[in-house]
Amino acid sequence: MAITGETGQCKEDKLIISDRYSTLGTHCGYILPPVVVSATDTLSVTFQSDSRLTDRGFSAKWEAVYPEDITEVQGCGFSSKEETGVIKSLNWPMNYKANTECMWNIAGPVGKKITLKFTHFDLEAKDFLTSKCFDNIVVYDIDGETNEQIQKHGPFCGTKLPSTIQTKGNRLVIRFHTDLFTEAKGFRAYWTTDTSLPAPTEPPTQPNPWDDVPIDWPSTCGKPAIPPSVMSRIVNGEPAKPHSWPWQVSMQVWPDSRPEPEFFHTCGGTLIHKNWVLTAAHCFIRYADELQRWRMCLGKHNLTYTEPSEQCFGVTGIYRHEGFKYPTVPTVEFDIALVRLDGEVIPSDQVSYACLPSEEEVLPGGKKCYATGWGDETGDSMNAKVAEALNQVALPVVPFDTCKRMDWWWFQVKTSMICCGYTLPDELKSVCQGDSGGPLVCQDTLGGPWEVHGITSFGPIGCIMNKKPSVFTRSSAYIPWIQNVIRRDIYNQHTSGCGGPKDLNGTEGTVSSMGFPGSYSNKASCQWNIQVPDGKLVHLRFHNFSLEESQMCLNDKVVLRDSLGSLGQHCSHVLPKDLVSNGNSLHISFSSNDRVVDTGFTASWKAVDPLEAPCGGSFSSSQGEIVSPNWPKDYQSDSVCTWRIAVPSAKTVQVTFTHFELQAVNMLGNCVDYVEIFNGQTMTSLGRFCGFAPPTPISVSGNSVVIRFLSNGNNQQAGFRGYWTNDADVIPTLPPPSPNPWDNITINWPVNCGNPEVKPNTRATRVVNGEEATPHSWPWQVSMQASPMSPIPYMHGCGGSLIHEEWILTAAHCFMFPLNKPSYWRMCLGKHHMNSSMDVPSAEECYKVDGIIRHEGFVYEQDKTDITNDIALVHLAVPVNMTREISPICLPKAGAVMPAGTPCFVTGWGDEKGNLFPKVSEKLNQAALPVVDFETCSKPAYWWDTLRPSMICAGYESPDELKSACQGDSGGPFACAAGGSKTSWEVHGIVSFGPQGCIKDKKPSVFTRVSAFNDWIEDNIKKFIHESVKTN
Repeated sequence: MAITGETGQCKEDKLIISDRYSTLGTHCGYILPPVVVSATDTLSVTFQSDSRLTDRGFSAKWEAVYPEDITEVQGCGFSSKEETGVIKSLNWPMNYKANTECMWNIAGPVGKKITLKFTHFDLEAKDFLTSKCFDNIVVYDIDGETNEQIQKHGPFCGTKLPSTIQTKGNRLVIRFHTDLFTEAKGFRAYWTTDTSLPAPTEPPTQPNPWDDVPIDWPSTCGKPAIPPSVMSRIVNGEPAKPHSWPWQVSMQVWPDSRPEPEFFHTCGGTLIHKNWVLTAAHCFIRYADELQRWRMCLGKHNLTYTEPSEQCFGVTGIYRHEGFKYPTVPTVEFDIALVRLDGEVIPSDQVSYACLPSEEEVLPGGKKCYATGWGDETGDSMNAKVAEALNQVALPVVPFDTCKRMDWWWFQVKTSMICCGYTLPDELKSVCQGDSGGPLVCQDTLGGPWEVHGITSFGPIGCIMNKKPSVFTRSSAYIPWIQNVIRRDIYNQHTSGCGGPKDLNGTEGTVSSMGFPGSYSNKASCQWNIQVPDGKLVHLRFHNFSLEESQMCLNDKVVLRDSLGSLGQHCSHVLPKDLVSNGNSLHISFSSNDRVVDTGFTASWKAVDPLEAPCGGSFSSSQGEIVSPNWPKDYQSDSVCTWRIAVPSAKTVQVTFTHFELQAVNMLGNCVDYVEIFNGQTMTSLGRFCGFAPPTPISVSGNSVVIRFLSNGNNQQAGFRGYWTNDADVIPTLPPPSPNPWDNITINWPVNCGNPEVKPNTRATRVVNGEEATPHSWPWQVSMQASPMSPIPYMHGCGGSLIHEEWILTAAHCFMFPLNKPSYWRMCLGKHHMNSSMDVPSAEECYKVDGIIRHEGFVYEQDKTDITNDIALVHLAVPVNMTREISPICLPKAGAVMPAGTPCFVTGWGDEKGNLFPKVSEKLNQAALPVVDFETCSKPAYWWDTLRPSMICAGYESPDELKSACQGDSGGPFACAAGGSKTSWEVHGIVSFGPQGCIKDKKPSVFTRVSAFNDWIEDNIKKFIHESVKTN
């Protein structure tokens, strides 16, 4: 909505909504009106504007709804045909919401009248100037047969209970309207058709499990060992006698502008318990969830130096009142908070407690109280300066009826607040910004204990202004809230939050989310601390796991930690793998947001011997090997492995990695899968490593080191291999892999490979999308053709490379379901034109297939984000007859990486146009593509974490030079001249993937790097030969 005018003050341009009985709202400005439901089957919408300013206007949707759907549509109200019942404002007895429209539709039996009686009533007061009720209730007496209005009652507002209403008809419509400002508690009422019956009651509020938890309040409070000086009336206060207000707290924050911890006074507070500080909620508009940024200092007088009497504590909990909505809502009601200290205060002459007042105690006007703090002494809010030493100021209480006048604080002051200050201009005193959250203390009787009646909340700009006294949160209005927060915290210290104890000791046990196998709760917060006997480790196994779907675990999640730190976080529906802690303790936390819930989880834990760890382990040898799980194949998702190494009599331990291939950093620059190394004696982290570059050798002082490996649920890599040694000059001999029965088989590789009789045209031409190849100049090129069933003719599907008289090298993704059976395929060599009749004379030979070997690590069918290991071997049913037009290409040396800029050639019958829906070329094409280095191609603007070291990128980067390999070329060769000779060729790449449409800036073609798979190729050919011999 965008209608010229200011919300609440609509003039010429406005939108008017009404039903049969009344106008339901007049709207303008930019704030959306609330959902409106008519009391009958008609609703009127009127829009009018004058001839001056215009705006974008409005759009709205209407629909017919059944009366029983009122609650679902409006979020409040309902329709009922019961003869008795209760209606309440939304959130009762908490404050109702702003900008709402609620309707209750009560229909009694024909011939019966309805009585409506209010039991509680607290709405925004009538406007002082206009006498309008901006928040109001209106009651309509309706004839149930004709739907004609008989009588209108109201509007009602303020705090006076409306009189009992008895209808003349048998239908009652109650409307409750709220504007954008000044919410109150609301109302409760009931209706009945028989006044002789007892008033309806509601089920009592279910007790909390912590309601009876005792609070060990201090036995002595409000009695300073050093009495304060309390007789002066100095404008803006005076210096306090040092330590005469011993409950005064300096709340100090470490701002994020400082890289290292440095704390600055920002608010005051009051010590009311050995663990608790009372303060204002608005002090935590920033950093409320960053407990490490706060400290609470007691026993202070001067902020400029450390005093012998001071005690400073960290923070373990910040609890703001749940009704505090500032600055989202322009009111500072419910400006109260409690802070739990990380430790217990030691009382002294300089540190002691203030008393709490009696519940709902209201101080009389003129009562003199004292506010203390290190607030601004200048009264200049634009250049405020925190005082060096603690100040005090005597302030008399201003009666609420005075303070709420229109020329005072009017609607901004609530009954849960206290106003204090002198009212004559020459007597003005106040509290300033730096004092926020600090105490306002009073004595019931002279010489009696000091009670904290107020929490400094707000005041006028510049701190001092006529008829604008300081405003404090009235502590006595929140005694039940204070007690409830402390009791709940004490209870939570010993309970998990999901039912059962938080601290779990012993040798085995179970944990689960609340309500399992039913749904867990929204806004859940559960914690478990598991501890097993010394010398044992905690083995954790999840049996069920189903949480809200979440990207990057931003919603509901389970977080695991041990003595080394994070063991990972888990969400959605993937069952976490078993894990073993580093030491004899494990911490589990579960949290949920306020949206979707699921069934949750169950898990069991038990104490295990370190030797039972599924990976990692404890070692005491002077040298040894560390490898990731499943090495040299991809490690598993959600793995946690810990190596604990203690070398006797060693002064240092060196850790060296010989192979390293982990998932790269994410978009935030953080390692997701990583190896972290700790000094085993101090348990300090020496570095966290990820990506594809092996860390430099790490020397750890002392005789022990701990190595932690953690992986998440995506993008697994080959992992790592390394060793530790206590002598950097001695490299341990690592054990060889277990032998296979086919290891000694010899492969008869072709003597002559990579030497075409027809030399290819290798001029580095830059024809867009390549050019036609010289016929038969790439004689190892294979057209892999598929026919899943007869009579469907064979059609070109992928390219391939002849590397042996019986073997074709190609891409694993060519054989995804349903084209995964050897009988569906034939391999055609000696081709140039796709239509064989065009090759005269024809040199084409096609061969049946009797074996397809895809890399076992190719998981693209299951995980579309992972196209690693895109390599396959095809075995021909009979050996190839080598000719002038058919000959093999050489394999590169293992591990060979072509330098950036090396021009290599991709060949195939791919789409010539780069179409979204590709079309196979009629003749073999070639394209010269320079190699793009891995560092460039793995940048976020390029292929980022899709790229692996086992891949090659190639292509031009300028938009007018773009060339690429296209879909029809999948599996085909990326051939590079051996040694730069351009007479002998090696297959360095297998066409794997590229951007949609084939060509896109900064998205070069990506090939499987053959030199990363030499061992795999040889091992699988030997294994095939071995198994063929066995079957024969």
